[in-house]
Amino acid sequence: MTLAAIAVGVGLVALVGLVHHYALYFLGRAAPRPDFSATLAIQSTFIGLLLLHVAEILALAAANRWLLGWEGLGGPASAPLSWADLIYLTGVNFTTLGYTQIELAGNIRIVTMLQSLGGFMILTWSATYLFTVCQKSWQRAENE
Repeated sequence: MTLAAIAVGVGLVALVGLVHHYALYFLGRAAPRPDFSATLAIQSTFIGLLLLHVAEILALAAANRWLLGWEGLGGPASAPLSWADLIYLTGVNFTTLGYTQIELAGNIRIVTMLQSLGGFMILTWSATYLFTVCQKSWQRAENE
């Protein structure tokens, strides 16, 4: 079951990475051009990334809810998790090292660990993307 948990975790992170790639592509095409308004380009990119990350967290929380029903994968160490608990757990895993008050038992921990790695990778990808938009916008603003 450990290999299955690794495969599921890698698959989820790969899927979120693929969605993130195309979302960045469409965000880049939909955001205002820096030569039109540097501030608008930066702010619309920031808001777009924020909404994208929230959507990714919600999607992973839904996947976690589904995975908790799998026999033998494990689950919460104490009481069943509410939807708010799953969003919180997934959000903390996505944005930090995954340390929460919610304890999991079993191989589901491997899946959430891989989600934490994926969240770190996606957040750094987004930060690099936003930095590039800022750099281009500020360079154009200086040249005007």
